[in-house]
Amino acid sequence: MIMTDDKREKLLNNLIVAVKDGDKFALGEIFNIAGGRMFCVAMGLLRDKQHAEDVLQDSFVKVVRFSAQYKENTNAYAWLCTIVRNTALNKIKSEKLKAGADIDNFFDISDNGQTAEKRDTALEVKRALQGLEPRERTIVWLRYYNDLTVKEIAKELNMPSSTVHFILKKSETKLEKILK
Repeated sequence: MIMTDDKREKLLNNLIVAVKDGDKFALGEIFNIAGGRMFCVAMGLLRDKQHAEDVLQDSFVKVVRFSAQYKENTNAYAWLCTIVRNTALNKIKSEKLKAGADIDNFFDISDNGQTAEKRDTALEVKRALQGLEPRERTIVWLRYYNDLTVKEIAKELNMPSSTVHFILKKSETKLEKILK
């Protein structure tokens, strides 16, 4: 069964609430739905499989610990990825690791059970992203792969929201031309 993004987001939201309520199986379901993409976020920052696996494990502990702070019916996927990102950045700082700054590695996010058509489309999009400037790719990644809002991206990158909005629209236009 193919799950739409809206259904996946609603399910993740419900599962985080279930974790907060003590459901021991909900965490496993979160892993099944979002674990692969969360691992890719960690891997993109750390560029080391072992460190990324450690961060993913620590992130799920934090999901349990901070589930009471989750605001119901908000962007569940972004909340999960923020936990992973912050956990990875803390690991980089505490262990004095080198961060993986190459944004191009972030676009290898896979979705378990992809069809051949989806893989071909993902490859085509990845190639199109190469036509963007690094800052544009970063903003596109944060918006469409991490599901952050323009306001959240602006805060993350320490930029005005209007600048992020402008760059995002410019990037989308470039991508449309490349993909046609």
